[in-house]
Formats: sequence, structure tokens, C-alpha cells
Amino acid sequence: MEAFYANHKELPSGVSTRISSSKIGPFRVSHVEKSRIKIKVQLDLHGIVSIVSASLVDDQVDDATVKNSADTHSENVGPGNHESFSKANGTTGHEMRRLKAIRRQDIFIAEDIYGGMTQGELSQAQEKELQLAQQDLKVERTKEKKNALEAYVYESRNKLLNTYRSFATDSEKEGISSNLLQTEEWLYDDGDDESENVYTKKLDDLKKMVDPIEIRYKEEEARAVATRELLNCIVEYRMAVASLPSSERDAVIAECNKAEQWLREKSHHQDSLPKNADPILWSGEIKRKSEHLMRMSGNPCSRWNI
Repeated sequence: MEAFYANHKELPSGVSTRISSSKIGPFRVSHVEKSRIKIKVQLDLHGIVSIVSASLVDDQVDDATVKNSADTHSENVGPGNHESFSKANGTTGHEMRRLKAIRRQDIFIAEDIYGGMTQGELSQAQEKELQLAQQDLKVERTKEKKNALEAYVYESRNKLLNTYRSFATDSEKEGISSNLLQTEEWLYDDGDDESENVYTKKLDDLKKMVDPIEIRYKEEEARAVATRELLNCIVEYRMAVASLPSSERDAVIAECNKAEQWLREKSHHQDSLPKNADPILWSGEIKRKSEHLMRMSGNPCSRWNI
């Protein structure tokens, strides 16, 4: 079978009208006049024509089936009673004709598409496609790292002038500002087309300089929250144990006094430091003191139904 374009005038100059050539077979038939080949051809939405299937259809009557059926009921069939035979067996004349055996046999198809790719060429193209996809992914990741570095430069410079201004020393501000400027100039010059690892390293180097300042800023707020929680805990325990036996009440109050004294001394030292100095009192320490007080004092409210 040959597939070709019917009108060569619709094709670009020099393009062959031949699309594909298909060889169907081999196959064998016993009765040529009662056999036919059924071929299913498909033209998809992309304009690609292909042979989906080919089968040999044999309409030969199944003699064995007819003979067996006749032998089984021959003693009941006499002259003139064919109609009663058919009715007795629930078989009409139309159903008797369906005793023909329709045999189907799939036929091998060898298709040769003109201008198509061989299996080897297809494998190479698929491998190349995978390489290009990986390359695109690498380019996209590199672009994201570059954008992240650029955004960090602008964000850090703005925070250094506003949010972090009180939490950085003059030397830190000068050093960070200088590095931010150098990084910005590098991005628009030699660093315009660098690898992902280079951008990542540049970003990490800047964070090592800015992170200590950011920690001081965040720690001040976290320390204030933890201090309020500890003081509230101390007040609640002192109120809760008012009706407890003196021995238990005194033990709980002693723990509260120790926690309060520790917090007062630590806070005094912390308040004496400038904001641009590393903390000596951390919010995590205060939270651990609250947890220690809860473990030592238990829950007097629940134990004595207060």
C-alpha cells in the first residue's frame, strides 16, 4: 500500500508526494473467494497517516458445526417439519445462517515512512532532548540564584539603613555596605553570566556578615516575649499556692523567687549593653527557666483544686 498526497501543487517545491509505503503480510488463505483483508487506516489531528491494523477475515462456513447440528437432530427432522425443528430448537432461519464461522487473523505490517527517522536516529533525538531539558533546568536554577543574590543585596542595604541600623556597629555597617556595593557591581559586570555555585557562594558570604545583626534584631523581640511569659508564670504560681500547706507553699515561692532574681540580674546586664552587641541573655535561656519552674513547682492548682 502506498500513501501519497493527491495534489502535488499544495506542497512546497521539491517535496515528494510520497508519504509512506506499507507491506502487509505474508498470509495464507484457503478459499480466496471467501476471504478478504480488512485494513484500518488512521489520519490523526496532526495530519499523520498510519495503518492501525490489518486482519484476514475468512467467511468460510464451519462445516463441522453444521454437520454436528444436523446429526444431532436428524431423527426429529422429516419431510415438511423443518419449521417445527427450527421452532422446537429456538432457532430461526436468520440464526441458522449465523452458523458461518468468521475467522480473523492479524497480519504483520511493515511500514516505511518516507523522510522519517530510523530507530537509532529517534533514540539519539530523544537523548538530545533530555540533555536540552536538563540544560534548561540548570539555566533556570542559575537564574533563580542570581535573582536571589540581587534581591538580597537590595534588601540588606535597605534594612541596614532602617531596621538593623541600631543593631550594627559602625565597622559592621561599613564592611557590609562595601561588600553589598561590590557584589552589585559584580552582578552587572563579570557576574552577569556565572554558574549556580558561584552565585550561591556569594550569597552565603553575604549572609555570614548580615546574619549576626539580624539575630540581634530578632532576639530583642523574642527576649521581651520570653521575659513576659516567665514573669506571668511566677505571678500565677504565687497566687495559686496561697492556700496550700506552708511547706509546699514555701517551696514553690522559693523557686519563683530564684527565677525572678535570676531574670532581674540577667536583664540588668543585658540592658547595660548596646543593641549592636551580641546578647548575653538569650530568649532560649528564659524559656528553659520557665520550663524548669514548671517542673519544680508542678501544678498546684490541679493537685489542690484551687
